[in-house]
Amino acid sequence: MKRLHGGVEGGGTSSNVVLIAEDGTVVAKGDGPCTNHWLVGVDRCLSAINEMVEEAKKQAGSDPGVPLKSLGMSLSGGEQEEAVAKLVEQLKVRYPNLSESYHISNDAIGGIATATDRGGIVLISGTGSNCKLVNGDGSVVGCGGWGHLLGDEGSAYWISHLAIKTVFDARDNLRSAPHDTLLVQKAMYDYFQISDRLALLTHFYRSFEKSKIAGFCRVLAAVAHDGDALSRSVFRRAGAELARHVVAVMPKADKELFNGVHGLPIVCVGSVWSSWDLLKDGFLEVMMEAERRAVGVQQTRFSLMKLKQPSAVGAASLGARHVGYELPMQYADNVAIFYTHGDKP
Repeated sequence: MKRLHGGVEGGGTSSNVVLIAEDGTVVAKGDGPCTNHWLVGVDRCLSAINEMVEEAKKQAGSDPGVPLKSLGMSLSGGEQEEAVAKLVEQLKVRYPNLSESYHISNDAIGGIATATDRGGIVLISGTGSNCKLVNGDGSVVGCGGWGHLLGDEGSAYWISHLAIKTVFDARDNLRSAPHDTLLVQKAMYDYFQISDRLALLTHFYRSFEKSKIAGFCRVLAAVAHDGDALSRSVFRRAGAELARHVVAVMPKADKELFNGVHGLPIVCVGSVWSSWDLLKDGFLEVMMEAERRAVGVQQTRFSLMKLKQPSAVGAASLGARHVGYELPMQYADNVAIFYTHGDKP
């Protein structure tokens, strides 16, 4: 009987799972709901993980009653050690046939583990945002990841909130908008199916859903691509905020990370990166200013890349490593570079 290693990528909106055989072959994939325990609670988080893995076992032709050899989970909100320990304990108690071993990291770590075994930066911009630098020695330095009340700069939620707040402030005559607000206001009314600003309060207070508000970002991207100046300026600001995360962790980066073929690898995870053309100017402006100020180590060479495989693959690799097994990984096949800055050495 083949032994399987599992990986779960858990986000603030949706999640996915992979099962990988010991030869590195992906034998099953699946999707599921949000598994951020801070947003949905521990019970719903654990139930969703169990259901996703059970369905994946069936897809792989494996008996759901036979535990995986290991299950690595890269979860949004999976950073606090005490909370992680409780999650693992509850998984073992509630679902004894799920897996023999568990390893939980935050969603950023799974992204870098999917892309490379040498380290680099993972920069998440999905429903929320987060940034982690992982050095070759395994040391981790973070910036962000504090959720929508304390952070999430440059994320889909942040972009949506900034655009909405700009409309509100302009209508209240609190502060002038940098551009006309009519198109964003119309898009806002259409998306939330409301006819005035008061009706929006229900979505932000009485029945708040972070993913619902973040979903407005897709509409804003379409409006921006149609030429609306306000939404374009919001995305430019988001690009700048994301670059500031990189600049914040870069002083702690090992010099060796810049010596690869593509310079410092920056793995860009999350749906907002689909709008790189809107983020680009703001992102590069901050990066070039940091280069001029010579912040941290040499930073003239970096590459932005997207994952071609879900972060669940990296999570599975970390889970297997936790039990002493190295899953074969084809890192070059897992990423696609979409921007490179700087000359080769």
